[in-house]
Amino acid sequence: MTALTMRFMIAERRRSLIGWTIGTIAMILVMAAVYPSIRDTGAELESYIESLPEGLMDAFGLGGASLTSPEGYLTSQLYSNLYPIILLIMGIGAATWTIAGAERDGTLEATLAAPVRRVNVAVERFLAVAVLTLAVTMLSTAALAAISPPLALTTDLPWWGVWSAGLTMWALVLLYSAVAFAVGAATGRSGWAIAAASVAAVIGFLGQVLAALAEPLEWMRIISPWYWFLEPNPLVTAPNWLSLGLPLVLTAALVAIGAWMFNRRDLSIA
Repeated sequence: MTALTMRFMIAERRRSLIGWTIGTIAMILVMAAVYPSIRDTGAELESYIESLPEGLMDAFGLGGASLTSPEGYLTSQLYSNLYPIILLIMGIGAATWTIAGAERDGTLEATLAAPVRRVNVAVERFLAVAVLTLAVTMLSTAALAAISPPLALTTDLPWWGVWSAGLTMWALVLLYSAVAFAVGAATGRSGWAIAAASVAAVIGFLGQVLAALAEPLEWMRIISPWYWFLEPNPLVTAPNWLSLGLPLVLTAALVAIGAWMFNRRDLSIA
């Protein structure tokens, strides 16, 4: 029965996978289609951007990049907000459902009635979340890579830029999804799982933004997964230990803790 639970969960959520993929690709295509009009505004838009505080520009991934450049536009309009947020909603929701949601719906009992170990069930169900989020990320990245050349969205960017950004963004999403999984597996409360992961994601995002605006808060930026993802810019920097390795290590630790606590929990009083 190796990986049977994982395959079953993926099969259960195949319609959801299709919906999330189509919706994410649609958002990307719309944002990509807007780029030529942003690029053509040229000097007028640049003069406005230069009037903004430097910290605000850094917070949204612009740094030294121009908004009218492919690097600046993709980072500020997609990778620092809309794109990961959509995937976070999907990932946190799916991770919450793995244990807490299924337990609430009464569908977990049938799975545990089979001759399987609780730890295996928990880990395999989270692996299904990893596969689902990776699928949406890679398919939507492929759509972005396909539409970018005609719109000059990859000019001056390495060919692997959008793939690098997609992979490190997936690591960010997986980390916050693991928070939802761990809390849900430990408590059996889907509301707590969603709240914990959402609060963690918001705090991390605000830490990235506020720390860029106020020097005394710089320490918040350093410990923010959003900072690990956005600095240095993932579109021009290959994945490294901070942007990919550390989030995956923390994800593995959270999954291990959640599975261990789920294994020890008395489900009869959940």
